[in-house]
Amino acid sequence: MPYCPFSGNRNAGGYICFSMETNYSRIFFGGIAYGAYPEPGSRLVKTGLPLKRLGRDFPYLLGQGRTGAGRLQIYHALLPQYSGKTFFRGRPREWKGQTALRLLSQAAERAGRDWDCREQIFFQEETGCGPGSCETPLFESGGVQGELPAQLWAACLYRCRPFDRLCVSLDEERGEQSLSMALELLLPYLPRLRQAMYFGEESEAFLELEDYLYAEFGIVMTRLCRVPREIPWLDLRQETTGENPGPIRPLSRPGILKFLDTAVKNGYNTEVN
Repeated sequence: MPYCPFSGNRNAGGYICFSMETNYSRIFFGGIAYGAYPEPGSRLVKTGLPLKRLGRDFPYLLGQGRTGAGRLQIYHALLPQYSGKTFFRGRPREWKGQTALRLLSQAAERAGRDWDCREQIFFQEETGCGPGSCETPLFESGGVQGELPAQLWAACLYRCRPFDRLCVSLDEERGEQSLSMALELLLPYLPRLRQAMYFGEESEAFLELEDYLYAEFGIVMTRLCRVPREIPWLDLRQETTGENPGPIRPLSRPGILKFLDTAVKNGYNTEVN
């Protein structure tokens, strides 16, 4: 069966049973509900966007030791694409850009203040025509500025379990930062990893990773020109060059954002005060 890194398979995902107090991490996700209008009678400009929490938590492992085990909670607010309809012809009316940004920013501030969401992610599909026009999207291309939280990467990698083989791609332009993230994500799994592979150009960060894996765990890293279908692929590159290295879908920045967007829109959500 083809390997799917975002599978809901129980054997691939699983859960951690903690004997100690659980370490919770919380993030805020702001996005667009395409084709949607505000609920009848609601006045979002006055009351703000409803803040909700995804009904399930995501286990993760990060770094060394039991302190790196935790659960990720996702709080979110979705802005309806349209603010209403025009009075005479009933055509969809989109938000003004400043109003849309203010509503999402206020929801993010509330999540940080009331629920300790220390990381914020704003996402808009590149193909979507969110508030404003397609030529001037609400968010920058790719949906989010800066780095995705390490806990989010770790939660998605945890869903790939069980695995004893893994492929990695590092970002050449962000060599040390990309290497640091890779090690933080891989450390919980390295003692049981039988084979590590690398897809991408040789770089100083790759050589450091190769040396570390061999020195600390006796793992010889091999370079690939094509990623096999059946193994997880941790792709930490910010951008790809359009190559087609294999038939699988990598655990990558765009894939994580899409997974998160789908989970928020399709999952069981609980409204919070």
